[in-house]
This record gives sequence, structure tokens and C-alpha cells, in this order.
Amino acid sequence: MATIKKRKGKKGTSYQVIIRIKGYPTIYETFHRLTDAREFATKTEAEIRQGQALRKNVCQDFSFKEAVEKYFKTVSSKKSPTTQRREKETLKRLLEFFVPINLHEITPEMVANYRDKRLRQVSGTTVRQELTALSHIFQVANNEWGLRLPNPAADIKRPAPNPGRIRFLSQDEASRLLKECQKSRNKRLYPYILLLLHTGMRPSEAARLRWDQIDLERGVIVLHVTKTKVRRVVPLTETALKTLAAMERKGDYVFLRDEQANDPVPSYRFRGAFESALKRAGIKDFRMYDLRHTAASYLLMAGVDIRTLAEILGHRTLQMVMRYTHLLDEHKKKAINTLNSLGQPA
Repeated sequence: MATIKKRKGKKGTSYQVIIRIKGYPTIYETFHRLTDAREFATKTEAEIRQGQALRKNVCQDFSFKEAVEKYFKTVSSKKSPTTQRREKETLKRLLEFFVPINLHEITPEMVANYRDKRLRQVSGTTVRQELTALSHIFQVANNEWGLRLPNPAADIKRPAPNPGRIRFLSQDEASRLLKECQKSRNKRLYPYILLLLHTGMRPSEAARLRWDQIDLERGVIVLHVTKTKVRRVVPLTETALKTLAAMERKGDYVFLRDEQANDPVPSYRFRGAFESALKRAGIKDFRMYDLRHTAASYLLMAGVDIRTLAEILGHRTLQMVMRYTHLLDEHKKKAINTLNSLGQPA
């Protein structure tokens, strides 16, 4: 909608045209004559509306299914295999609800109904991820596909995320688990689980590890491809270093056969053996990814600062490691007692 404001200045009277139309940047223009301002406003608005109408005709033939397929091909497919797998499942859920309709027919009311339905089925965190994916489809459609559609998910209230899960092994549980892993028929299970426990690496990062990424002299692992797309150097404990050095080399990969390295989720190769070891060790409510939480928790309790912990784990922001800080409550109590005699008579 166009607005014309009359302004008086040292050089006389002028007329400022302000045109605001949803989906377009605001247009400002100033004229010395009111007739010129009105003519500009009318002409510009008409051109924008005409462009909108043309785009709407294009959108009418663009189904939501086509949008999802194009999004996966141009956006999701460029992400890590694990992320692709997760986003594929997310897009599948969206398709089940919004098919068969066209992209421009999706309204905020539909999105709100989708949110409420899914909240009766899954966690708030899962629904947040699905709404984020839906919103991003419209962002990409606007910014890269030239459709210029309103985003029906942009202003929908997102459910609160679930509290971050933190389950870590006690010293006794860790000992029992590693002991059972040594007994496994899968002879690579023990070094694999030990490496996860002693480095905090993501399960898929460790599963795809190649021998040429391990620098035994420096005692580090170099990860060139990571979830955050940032090269990372992971230091090794003496135990992990000795365990890797003692392993027999049968191919390019440390834990997998060469033909297994392209698995979407390579850590699944160890899932059955790992769960059997957990059962024999009497450990309940524990997942492979919790080995990463265990490493992070013990590093933090040992006095490692938050920034260093984030670098070791490969987190992009400090906020992602702040969930572990509650583990320092007892440490804080001991630390504050060092001030007990401050200012008191000797």
C-alpha cells in the first residue's frame, strides 16, 4: 500500500512516497509535485501487483510435493549422510499432512493444525524441527526459486524444546561396559567404544575414521569432514593411542571394511554388538551417543574450560556445551569455600 507524506523544508514543500507491500522491500521516493508523487505511487503499485499475479500463476502449478522433492535435491542432499537421513524423515512427515495441495494453498491455520496434531504424537523438539524445515522450504522458494510466497510457518508459535538429554556413565559402569566389549565377537567393538569414550567424537565420525587421519607421533586424529563442516583436530589419550597403535590394519578404514564406509549411518554396524554388551554389563537407558556426553561430562568435571570443551567436541557455539554446566554444582560449592577465610582474622 502506498502512502504520501507532505514535508516542509528549507527548499520548499516536497512529497515522500512510501510503498509497503508484503514480500517486497519498502520503497521510498521523494517528489516536488504532488501529481508526480501520486503518478509514481499508482504506477509502481500496479507493476508490483502485476508481478505478484504472474508469480501466483506459477505457484498455482507448484505442488507441495514438488517443492519437497526440489528442496531435498538442492538443499538436503548437500548435507552429511546422517543429516540427510533425518531430514528425509522430517520431509516425509510433512508430505503426509500437506499432500495433495499446492504450495501457495498452505495457510497459517493449516500449519497450526499440523503442529497440534504432531504434538499429540511426538515430542516438542521433533515438532520444532519439522516446523523449521517447513519454514525453510518457503524461504528457499522465495529467495532461490523466485516464487515470492508468504511464509505460513513464519509466525506460528513453536513448542518448547524438550530438556536436553544427559546420561553419562559412572566410573564403574564405564569399566563394566569396556570389559564386556572386550568379550564381544566383534573384535573392533572395544577399540571403537573406547575411542568414543576417550575423545567425545560423534559415532559416525569415529566409524568412518581412516588410518591416514591418525597421527600417532602427535597423538591426534584429524577430521577433515565434520557435521559443522569445520576441520577438527581431536587429541588422543595415551590409552586410546596405544589401543589404535596395536590394531591390525586390513584396509583404508580403521573400524569398517572399505565397502561399508558409504553406509548412511556407519555406526549402525556396531549397534547390535554394543547393545549386547550393555545388557551383559547391566547398564540401562544408555545409547551410543551418550558416550559423547560421558566424555564431555568428565572433561568438564576435571576442570576443562567451556571453550576448550567446545573445540574438542566440535560444537559451533558455547551454548551447545552449556547443558553440561549443571554438573559443576558440587565443584562450585568446593570452590567457593576457598573464600571462606577472606577478610577474616587469622
